[in-house]
Amino acid sequence: MTCTATTTAPVVDLAGAFRAVASSAWVVTTASPERPVGFTAISVASVSVAPPLLSFNVSRTSSSLEALLAERRVAVHLLADDQEALARRFAAPAAGRFPDDGSWSYDETGLPELHGVVARLAGPVHDVVEAGDSVLLLVRPEVTAVHGGTPLVHHARAYHRLSAV
Repeated sequence: MTCTATTTAPVVDLAGAFRAVASSAWVVTTASPERPVGFTAISVASVSVAPPLLSFNVSRTSSSLEALLAERRVAVHLLADDQEALARRFAAPAAGRFPDDGSWSYDETGLPELHGVVARLAGPVHDVVEAGDSVLLLVRPEVTAVHGGTPLVHHARAYHRLSAV
């Protein structure tokens, strides 16, 4: 007698679980030869202090991925709590992300720099890790600018301001 067991992978609602997590809102930028490139990210994380390393994820289908992998230099900008419109702009279609409105400029290395942010870290891509439907980029910051202020927070598909409890 042969017994055939049917097994199915358990259903894991990873996205649902992580919607319950409050995360800081960031914009990642780089510069391709054709145009500046950037997108909103909530996956930016500190990885190591010595050497300094940070990480972020980008979807394999992202319009920014090709430029990130080609240029291999990025800046990550921690958005201030009054920059929800900026977060939404960089989450929208790529064509309108870098308007000529004074909200950004190029830094001395040629990377786009967003103005009014809480902090900005910039440096080369240290490593790239393929991870399912995403790519994880490890960055070794060489430039850090902390301007202060309160960060914009993303939680349950919405942006929020922090408040004391």
